[in-house]
Amino acid sequence: MKVKSFHYTELGLYYLVVFLILQEWLIPILELTKTGHMGLILIFIGICLTISLFNVHFIISWIVKITYIGWFIAKVYKDLSFLTSDGFSFLLSEMQYNLVVVISGRWLEITDPFRTFLFFVLIWMLIYLIHYWITVRRTIFYFLILTIFFIATLDTFTEYDGTYAMVKVVILGLLMTVFLYVKNIIIQSGITVHWYKYFNLVMPAILLIGLVSVVGIVLPKSDPQWPDPVPFIKAATGQGDGVEGGNSVSKVGYGTNDSRLGGAFVADDTVVFLAQADAKQYWRVETKDFYTSKGWEQSANIPNESAYFNVSEDINYSLPTGPEENAKIAEITQINPFDFIMQPYGMKRVELDPDYNSEYSELGLIMNTNTEKIYPYGDDKILKLDRYSVVYSKPTYLYSDLQSEPTVPIDPVAFEPYLQLPDTLPDRVVDLANDIVKGATTPYQKARAIESYFSRNGYKYETDNVAIPTADQDYVDQFLFETKMGYCDNFSTSMVVMLRSQGIPARWVKGFMGGEIVDTNGSIRTYEVTNNNAHSWVEAYIPNVGWVNFEPTVGFSNMRSIEFDIETSDREEELVLEEEQQQTVEELERDREQQPTSNRNDKNFFANLVDLINRNHIFFVIINLSILFAGIILLITRKKWLPKLYVQLNRRKTMNEASFETMYTQLLKVLEFRGYKRKNDQTLHSFAKEIDSTFGTNEMSKITHVYEQYIYGKHDENIDFNKLKESWEYLINRSSS
Repeated sequence: MKVKSFHYTELGLYYLVVFLILQEWLIPILELTKTGHMGLILIFIGICLTISLFNVHFIISWIVKITYIGWFIAKVYKDLSFLTSDGFSFLLSEMQYNLVVVISGRWLEITDPFRTFLFFVLIWMLIYLIHYWITVRRTIFYFLILTIFFIATLDTFTEYDGTYAMVKVVILGLLMTVFLYVKNIIIQSGITVHWYKYFNLVMPAILLIGLVSVVGIVLPKSDPQWPDPVPFIKAATGQGDGVEGGNSVSKVGYGTNDSRLGGAFVADDTVVFLAQADAKQYWRVETKDFYTSKGWEQSANIPNESAYFNVSEDINYSLPTGPEENAKIAEITQINPFDFIMQPYGMKRVELDPDYNSEYSELGLIMNTNTEKIYPYGDDKILKLDRYSVVYSKPTYLYSDLQSEPTVPIDPVAFEPYLQLPDTLPDRVVDLANDIVKGATTPYQKARAIESYFSRNGYKYETDNVAIPTADQDYVDQFLFETKMGYCDNFSTSMVVMLRSQGIPARWVKGFMGGEIVDTNGSIRTYEVTNNNAHSWVEAYIPNVGWVNFEPTVGFSNMRSIEFDIETSDREEELVLEEEQQQTVEELERDREQQPTSNRNDKNFFANLVDLINRNHIFFVIINLSILFAGIILLITRKKWLPKLYVQLNRRKTMNEASFETMYTQLLKVLEFRGYKRKNDQTLHSFAKEIDSTFGTNEMSKITHVYEQYIYGKHDENIDFNKLKESWEYLINRSSS
């Protein structure tokens, strides 16, 4: 009893050190990602370590951990109880939606609750691995090195200060190393040590570590002897810009100066506005047309003309809209008011609440006809409105119109600003665009080919490690051929430039993405849009249709609506499937907020999968539970069927020197499954005698004798492997009976 109590005390001491080290992992992760609820996450770590400490049965372990994860997600994101129908429905819809998103490869559209689930699963797996390192390998070396590398990397390349964390981790790691080293000595010696003897063994090392740590902390320290490695690394990898200010890091958000694009940015969760609407939107703010090779400006040779509109008057601008009978209203509440209007696609007019804005005697709208940026004005000045509404009807494009040949050639004079390219644009950019659109016959086909090029050719979405072009570099050329990583500005600018090189008018668009749902009232949802949602994308002019929005950024889905009214050729089929897949993800996001399911006859496998799951979700729940139940049964009964499986897999194989060692190892595993585990200090010969005594045979000794000869290089060349195989099968079958 005392030995068992000491075992739990000893293992508990190990896990306490592990808990403190894992806490140092959590602090920078939660700090850099601005994630809260550290206490609840630490409780989960404590639960996992406690379960490992007492070796709780895996079924109970899974139930406890999954229940806690479900409770955490439902409580934190919806303030619901995991055991209520609402909480369970929320978790089920999240799993259903994210399953389709993952299958579709839209990694950036994974929702926060599912990311949290994956984070907990990662902690779960890490603790299982640590448990294995401590109890089986009896070493903490790999975990300690990984922790030191993790903290050092964050300290070097982020704003996180890991000085004190590094000191704590090194001290804890040294203590853990001492504990496990003493444990190894005790096991190898084969002696039994009481707690007071164990204490006497480790205390000198603990005192030495404590003394060295105190001295190291108290003594004065010199300044760093090596320069900051970050500028050198950026220069070596071509990420420095060679100009003043090139290494600066900006904060994400909407800004007016886009003349020099590139460089890293840090996230900003500041809320910009709230939008009450029935679906997620792209919020358009303005367009720019003049590419300088470093960024975007507005054409200097085009006068800035303005158009004036009254409140509730239809706005006449370049984008198509849907029919009036499909019009919907989105209410905008600005938290940090801008002096411009957020425009959903298909916007018809802006409506202002005269009571809410009663301080202004006259309210109207001014639109810059070049940028299509719309400003509210009153009392002869531009205003910053706290609240307004926009009426919109999203256009639905007929696929036949998009694919049709232009009836009238594009007028290069009228569209000159949207065909402009700098004289310094490298030829290889144009050559690449020519290769991408090879085989495409219409402007829309060419635009879709360029839009999908990035996701198919290894380009990565990145916000930290983003290059700035040097004085003699082109922004697009650098992204397309050198770095192949960046954020929305890189992707959208590159697409505009390549479209223009093909004679297709295109412009660069700035605004915001849809944001995150924070409240639901029937079919109306409230979306919270932050500075993190600032975005840029592309509008291209398609003859017979007009301006159409495109989304080239990897990981983002387009929100244009297309009706596929014609059959497609083999050449077009793949692009059509992508188009439908993008629309399916949007529809599913609306569905999981209790909107009616679309019955469109999709050609896409993933779209059909989504529709099938939505129409038969109870059936799929039953199937998933059945699979889970079957898996649990298989795990519970594995001691019965696993030995038989080993026999069946090896029955037709010929036992020889090469396979003998593997089969002997399998035999030891099967015996361990059945409770016949070899002690750490027990020889194979002694273990074989024990098994033979249990089974009333001498087969184990025969096999073990040959195995020992084999591993020591003294085996007999006249070994009868057929008889050994019979003995092996006999022991396997006896162990499972």
